[in-house]
Amino acid sequence: MRKTLDEKYEKDLDVAREAIAKGRAAENDAAGGRISAERIEELVEEVHQVNRIDREAAERKLAMRLDVMRLSRRMRRRWLFVGGVAAAMALFFVAQPLLVPEEVAEEPVAPVVLGEITVPTVIASGADDEILAFDSLEIEDARNVYKAERDSVLPETVRKKVVYNRVVIPKGYTYRVELADGSRVTLNAGSELRYPVEFRDSLREVEFRGEGYFEVAKDAAPFVVRAGDARVRVYGTKFNFLYSDALSLSEAVLVEGSIGMSVGDKEVRIQPNERVYCSWTDSLLKTDKVDPADYMGWLGTSFKYNGARLDRIMFDMARWYGVEIAVSPEMRSRTYTLEIDKTTPVEETMHMMELITGKTIKQEGGAYSIY
Repeated sequence: MRKTLDEKYEKDLDVAREAIAKGRAAENDAAGGRISAERIEELVEEVHQVNRIDREAAERKLAMRLDVMRLSRRMRRRWLFVGGVAAAMALFFVAQPLLVPEEVAEEPVAPVVLGEITVPTVIASGADDEILAFDSLEIEDARNVYKAERDSVLPETVRKKVVYNRVVIPKGYTYRVELADGSRVTLNAGSELRYPVEFRDSLREVEFRGEGYFEVAKDAAPFVVRAGDARVRVYGTKFNFLYSDALSLSEAVLVEGSIGMSVGDKEVRIQPNERVYCSWTDSLLKTDKVDPADYMGWLGTSFKYNGARLDRIMFDMARWYGVEIAVSPEMRSRTYTLEIDKTTPVEETMHMMELITGKTIKQEGGAYSIY
């Protein structure tokens, strides 16, 4: 039958009394012992106070401490040599529960907080999105354009999986990545691209959010860009693609080759110098003739627009500077032609926009509004 805690306390007290007796004997044999019998009694009382707080935890720890004391009893000769100090040390283990080694649980891996990423970063993950490593990307030139040159050695067990890289681009940067098939993607600030380290299937597929300029290498395997409900199927081409929650817009502008955008079961193909887009308010695919250069000014070092809508201009600036910019409904569709260097501080850029639009831009903290 399992002994009760009270019986164990009595056993503990008997051991303590025995230690007290030994301590008193040692004090007679070796004067100058530094711990008195009264102090040992105080330590015993402290043990019982701890036990009353958490009896179940104390029961487990007490057994370990008594083992230590049993080991100490085998060393009786040493007790006589060192006097009352050794007797006190045996009870010191009883009175100090923090000294008993316990298993320590491993710290969980901290989740990725995208808002804390301040430089272009590539996150490697397995087929189950288990994060393997993080790499900050090295600067290539003074225009804040980056190129992926990742040289990480993955474990053998991981190589057998389909491993994906997820590139996250914060404010103030653009970034160029080369995929396994030789295709290249330049990403604008505030964009993300998820792509396999190697294409193993008959379909080359990537996931995208934000704005990017795609230069797709020709290959027998089709190339597909997935962005929410929209799909862009590529037939060997160069195009600019925008997918924005803020603008409720999916848009592809073709520079070279041929692409088709689909939402649901319907696909619309376009030719160079055409745009295909879908507003999420009606989910209808539409096309028009455009000058691609008007949609790719972000690839340079300035905000450059030729008859662009104000909501699109302010969206680009908000993404680049990492701020919020609200535009009144009556101002959103107004068009403007302008060019402002990207190195201009956000306060000066907003002042220039006041002069261009003739409207006052109010600032509250890190947010701006134009009405």
